[in-house]
Amino acid sequence: MSILFVGGWATEETQFPRLASISRFLVPFNGFSSEELPALVGGGGNILIGWSTGAHMLLKECSHLFSSYDHVLLIAPFLSFIDSFPERLVRRMIAGMDKNPAEVVQSFHKNCAEEADLNFDPAQVPVLIEGLEYLIKSRVDVKPEIAADNLILIHADDDRIVRQKAFDQVLEKIPGAEVRLIDGGHKISESTLLNIIEGL
Repeated sequence: MSILFVGGWATEETQFPRLASISRFLVPFNGFSSEELPALVGGGGNILIGWSTGAHMLLKECSHLFSSYDHVLLIAPFLSFIDSFPERLVRRMIAGMDKNPAEVVQSFHKNCAEEADLNFDPAQVPVLIEGLEYLIKSRVDVKPEIAADNLILIHADDDRIVRQKAFDQVLEKIPGAEVRLIDGGHKISESTLLNIIEGL
């Protein structure tokens, strides 16, 4: 089984160690831009997964490639990040990256319901800022012809980052997709995600 996983802002492989060991694991802005994602996704395969910013990028840049996968899972997708997470807070995060980036990232992961203690790499500050600036500006214009027969949209009931309103905006654009509502916060637990994958 081939799995391609596109993570969210400040994602680390240690958040999904088992998944990282069996998938091609991509982290936005860490070696590729949104516009370069289609070239990485284009080969097709069994399962394509996007979480948060990764789900947003896949909707924006790669929806025409969804049909080349058996299953496409978009976890906590959004059309515009600042429709859910206020722009003033994102700009506050950007300002904080100049003063105490480790604290900004740690606070974000806490709001995502991440339970693990993650190591912060100061070398990542430039790409993290790039990602936050992207999230302020980026919007998805979903085309009516988007393939939905293999698409599963997943959202957690206590997601403090991508709130229900933002998720519902995605549902309105892709009414034919399967929807799965799960327990938890913005960061889906690895066990839950692996159970979904095993059930496909």
